[in-house]
Amino acid sequence: MVTGTISGREYTEEDIFDPRVYPRMKEEPLLNNDDCLVVPVRNENAPHFRRVGSPSFGTRLGRDENNPTHDECVQYIFNELNDDEIDNVQFSTYVFNDNRQHEEQVIFKPIDGDSYSWFMENGCRTAFSDDTYIKPDLAGRDVAKFSPTSAYPNVILEVIRTHIPDQDTFRKLFELSKCNYHIYFYFIAEGNNSSRINHLYNDGQILTIRVSHYLIGGKLFKNGQEYYPQGENESFEHWYNYLSNSYFINAKENA
Repeated sequence: MVTGTISGREYTEEDIFDPRVYPRMKEEPLLNNDDCLVVPVRNENAPHFRRVGSPSFGTRLGRDENNPTHDECVQYIFNELNDDEIDNVQFSTYVFNDNRQHEEQVIFKPIDGDSYSWFMENGCRTAFSDDTYIKPDLAGRDVAKFSPTSAYPNVILEVIRTHIPDQDTFRKLFELSKCNYHIYFYFIAEGNNSSRINHLYNDGQILTIRVSHYLIGGKLFKNGQEYYPQGENESFEHWYNYLSNSYFINAKENA
């Protein structure tokens, strides 16, 4: 059984030699139950569908955070990002001077806010060549561009209440950050949509999301400063374990 992506019709091998159905089958792409692109093969002895593609998504890395505060926050931010009343969205962070006084610095703001579309959970699934995928909480991209660039990055926002990204997921996020993705970690306290280190506010025109922990260009940041980078001879596993016990745990405790 296969399904036409345009019409939603279902076709079987028996339909391949049906003169009424076969022309319809040829008018649209066909997907099998594994979400693979297929084409009909008119073999008189054994008509069948030949797979010419791969599944859109393979094995998932990571897991859902089973926490009501987390889920409510994801939905809240998604609704704010898609508020028709706002003109644009921006992401900012604190930068500190030598006297530990801070100012707020915008680190990303779409040049044209209307060109960015925002997605949640299943709509954010990102596949990789090793047949795995991750499912961030929220993501956005400029739908008018073929590929992300420094000025038009793709955005991933991970809301963290109880669970940090596991090692495999963090590795993928780290690699994406080298490909013009901004990865923002948004830590929240129980029962809240913001925290001492993350904040969201809507002034009626611009939605501002302030983050303190993020990945850009293959570098990990805390506020405006690069955090402890992976050592030249340090394994990724060792680096991740260090970050779990410092970068991430401190952020969770301070949220």
